[in-house]
Amino acid sequence: MNDFFSPDDFPNNLEMEKEVLGAMLIRGGEIIPKLLNIINADDFYRPEHQLIFKHIVKLYLNGIEPNALSLIEDMRSVGLKGYVLQYALDVTAWTFTNAFALSHAKVIKEKSDLRKIILQSHILIDDAQKGLKSVNELVAQSHSALDLINHSSMPSKSLNISDYFANHLKIEIDNLKKYANRKTGFDNIDLNQFFSPGLYVIGATPAAGKTTFCWQLLEQLASNGESCIFCSYEMSALELFTKTASRNLFLHDRQSSLTAADIRRGAWTNSLDSIILEITDSKLNLQVIELQDESVDDLLNRIRPLCIQAEKAPVICLDYLQIIPHHKDNIKLGIDDTVRKLKKFQRDTNTTFIVISSFNRTNYNQSVSFESFKESGGIEYSADVVWALQLFIMNKIKGGADISQIRKKIDDAKRQQPRHIHLKCLKNRQGSNYDCYFHYFSAHDYFQPCDENDFKNKTNTDSDSIDVDNQK
Repeated sequence: MNDFFSPDDFPNNLEMEKEVLGAMLIRGGEIIPKLLNIINADDFYRPEHQLIFKHIVKLYLNGIEPNALSLIEDMRSVGLKGYVLQYALDVTAWTFTNAFALSHAKVIKEKSDLRKIILQSHILIDDAQKGLKSVNELVAQSHSALDLINHSSMPSKSLNISDYFANHLKIEIDNLKKYANRKTGFDNIDLNQFFSPGLYVIGATPAAGKTTFCWQLLEQLASNGESCIFCSYEMSALELFTKTASRNLFLHDRQSSLTAADIRRGAWTNSLDSIILEITDSKLNLQVIELQDESVDDLLNRIRPLCIQAEKAPVICLDYLQIIPHHKDNIKLGIDDTVRKLKKFQRDTNTTFIVISSFNRTNYNQSVSFESFKESGGIEYSADVVWALQLFIMNKIKGGADISQIRKKIDDAKRQQPRHIHLKCLKNRQGSNYDCYFHYFSAHDYFQPCDENDFKNKTNTDSDSIDVDNQK
C-alpha cells in the first residue's frame, strides 16, 4: 500500500472529528442518539478518536452523563494513561457546540467510505498486477467489495422498545416535522398524500406522460423551496428544461402553440424571452444529472454527498428503472438488486426518492394494477408508495374485448387535447389508497389537476365502454 498512498492521502477531517466528539460531551449527550444513526467508532480516522468515541457511547448507554470528567475517569478505570489520556484532556478542553454535529458526522461517514473504496481499489490493483485471477474474478471481486462498502455505509440499528421511546421517538418525529408542510403543487395529491421521505414508484402506460409528470412535480416542489435532483438515463437536460419553458409559456398564454420540440429546433418569441428571464430569476434548486452507463452504485455514490451535506434531504427522481445497467443474470434479478439498493439509500439519507418504472407490454391494453409491475422486481414490497398513470379510457376496457377495438379507443384517447389521465395509488404506507385525475396537455408538457366528473360525457371516447358481451 505504501507504494501507492501515504496516510496523508486518505480522506479525513480531524477537526470535524474533534467537533463531533466534543458535541457528545455537552447537554447530557443529547445529540448521541442521532449520531449513532449516522456513524460508529470505525468511521473516525484517528485511532484516539475511535477510542474516545467508544468510551463516550459506553457512558451514555450505561446511564452516566458523558462530560469531560466522566470521560477521563472512565478511561483511567481501564488503565489508559500517558499520551492517550492527555490527548483526551486536550480534546475536552475545547469549546464545543452541537449545532453542526450531525452535518459533520455525515462528512465523517463519507470520508470513511472513501477510505474504504481507496483500500479496496489498491487490493484490486495489486491482484490485477499479479495476474493470478481472471478478469471475471476481478470484476466479481470489485462488485463484492463495493456491495460490502454500501451495506456498511450506515450502522445497523437494533433498538430496545424502552430505549426507543426514551431516546429516539421524539427525535425522529421532530425530524419528520420538517416535511409536514411539504406540497407537491398538485392539490389533488396534496389532499390525499403526506409526501414524506420514502421510496415512491410511478409506472405508466404509453402516452400517459410519466416523465413529464415527474418533471413538473419536481419543478413545483422546487418552487415551494425544496431541493430537487432529476437523474435521467433517458432524456437530456435540454429536453427537460425546454419542457419547463414550453409549459410556463402555455400557462402565461393558453393560445401559445410553441412546444418543447419547437424551442429545441430554434423557434423563438418575445414571450419566450420573458418566460426564460422569469425562470432564471426564480433560482429554483432543481438540477439534472445526465447518465448513460453508470450503475446504480455509481449513481448513488455520485448523489450521496448532495444528500448527506444538506440540512433537509432532497427530493430525487430517477428516470427510469429498467435501463439502469446491472451485472445480474437476468433483468428481473437486476431490477430487484437496484430497487433494494435504492430503498437502502433512501432510508440511510432520509431522501424522498421517486423511481419511474415501465410496465409489462402485456399490460399496455389493460387497466393498471400490481400485475402491470410484475416483471419490474420487488417493487410492491420495497416501495412505500406506488402510483400508476393511465389514460382514463383504460377504466372502460373489459377483459377479453376485441383487441382492435381496444387499440382504436386508446389511439383516439391519445389524440385528445388535453388527454384524460387517471393516477391510481396502488400502495400507500402513509395512509389509504386514492385516485387523482388530470388534464394532460401533452403538446405543452403540462398536467392540470381536475375532477373525475370533468371526464364524463366529454367525448364518445370516454363515455363508451368496450363491453366484452357486445363483442361476442
